[in-house]
Amino acid sequence: MKSLVRVMFTLFKWGAACVVLALTGTAVYARILHRRDDARWKAPGRMVEVAPGRSMHLYCTGSGTPTVILEAGAGDFGLSSWHSVQPQFSALSRTCSYDRASTGWSDPVPGRPTPTAAITDLHTLLARSGEPGPYLFVGHSLGGPIIRHYAVHYPTEVAGLILVDGSHEDQMDRMKAGVPPWAFLVLRSLPALHFVGIDRLVAKARITDTLSAIIAARTTTDAAMANTSELINSLSAFNAEVKRDVKPFGALPLIALTADVVPRAPGITQAVADSMHGEWVAMHQEIVARSTRGRWILAEHSGHYIQRDRPELVIQSVREMLDTLRSAPPTPVAVGAKAGK
Repeated sequence: MKSLVRVMFTLFKWGAACVVLALTGTAVYARILHRRDDARWKAPGRMVEVAPGRSMHLYCTGSGTPTVILEAGAGDFGLSSWHSVQPQFSALSRTCSYDRASTGWSDPVPGRPTPTAAITDLHTLLARSGEPGPYLFVGHSLGGPIIRHYAVHYPTEVAGLILVDGSHEDQMDRMKAGVPPWAFLVLRSLPALHFVGIDRLVAKARITDTLSAIIAARTTTDAAMANTSELINSLSAFNAEVKRDVKPFGALPLIALTADVVPRAPGITQAVADSMHGEWVAMHQEIVARSTRGRWILAEHSGHYIQRDRPELVIQSVREMLDTLRSAPPTPVAVGAKAGK
């Protein structure tokens, strides 16, 4: 019996040593890849200083007014979120995507991300870039509440809003039945997975071309992963800050596009998934109702990234909004006035 225990202990010891050795190898290899990527992939746009010693990446293409400003979702940056449609937007008007602090090529900042910090950075970035407003803002996922927050605090700079399956400040409470408990464990393990390089190796396995290689590199940097982790852990506070300042948009033109296809997570029944999608639709329609010129569109046969699954629908929404704004030049919007008044 003692010999069996001794054998089992030896096997366990060597097995653990092999695991540690393998993880050390992945961590070292991931860091080699990151060092190579930093030298290989340069920012396609320009770096604009928004604070002493801190710059943000802004990538503008095309010409015309109003300028379209693209806001990415959580875990994304300008190029990763909008590469499928920015060239088409640029054929319609001046279009700028950018990277929030600690994402893409923008410099990192310590601490948890907040909506007020995000819009303050964006306001400074646009002011110092020389890109004139007012702007048509297009936001995907978490970019939705960010551009809505911007419209509340800088209403004279906003000509219109387009929300591409945008997040809602109450979604964590109203949709928690559709999130399996294991999902939070996976999300909270991101720092550990990043430390041993698993995230970079998984991203590397998905590379098919130059663009996907750039996206893999820039979404798995130390700064980007720390930012994503901080955002996930403070999402309740992030949403509470947006909710605190929510106001009706008056006559501000607004379009909300909602995904029709929602992946069903393991452990979640189809009935629960359908109920959650109904709640998602309801929240988007509530946002639309905050504007007297709001419009809701269901993006049929599309998942969360409507700009990839149904790019023509997002392009058409931008085209129609630009036509509307150009036919009636924007005037300062009284954000906070009751809808319908």
